[in-house]
Amino acid sequence: MSRTDADAPEPSAPLFAATRWSLVLAARDEESPEGRAAMEELCRTYWYPLYAHIRSRGFGAEDAQDLTQSFFAMLVQRGDLERVQQEKGRLRTFLLAALKNHLVQDWRHRSAQKRGGGVLPLPLDTALTEARYCQEPAHPATPDALFDRRWALDSMEEALRQVEEDYTAAGRAALHMALQPYISSRINAAQAAEIGRSFAMTEGAVHVSIHRLRQRFRRTLERLVASTTGSGADAAEELRHLLEIVSH
Repeated sequence: MSRTDADAPEPSAPLFAATRWSLVLAARDEESPEGRAAMEELCRTYWYPLYAHIRSRGFGAEDAQDLTQSFFAMLVQRGDLERVQQEKGRLRTFLLAALKNHLVQDWRHRSAQKRGGGVLPLPLDTALTEARYCQEPAHPATPDALFDRRWALDSMEEALRQVEEDYTAAGRAALHMALQPYISSRINAAQAAEIGRSFAMTEGAVHVSIHRLRQRFRRTLERLVASTTGSGADAAEELRHLLEIVSH
């Protein structure tokens, strides 16, 4: 009897290079290569949600770019990352509260600052960031709600990317590509049969593989969300909040 994909071992769990909170703690040491790399990764991860929040508050594109960059620079220069070590909670909540404070403290001085001064030398495509923001659908939500929605969607996209990398590393990229559309939607008999023919699998094996893929995505998302919180209870609440956001 031939071995089906459903019989094959599930791809091993991906090892995240660094959790979100460990990035924060590593970024405190701005003089070390590890610290600079951690800050760059932290900026890349949260740049767009924070930028979109600033834009949704009425700031223009150039001002939003300056404010987002100066915000991350401020986290290091003012020692906020050092203090936050003692009060681990939701990273999303901490960053948004810190950004609001930064906007209050900084807005009067923006026009006097030299563009690009005192910011981190990050290889970020600001034109692409603004183009992405302009493609966002009109939404009557508050800037805070928009920040949460972008955080939720980006978290989902990151989890999908991690799962794809995991399957690719296991030599199963083609199967992942075929099954990925059914992570969040049902598959009918005809679709299952077509996939089965392509991969020499029974329809039952196709359904088992989809179930495993969904489980893998759920666990990956849970780990990703947990890496931004300070406790199991916070992680469960963050996951519930994320799923509630993306369901609307």
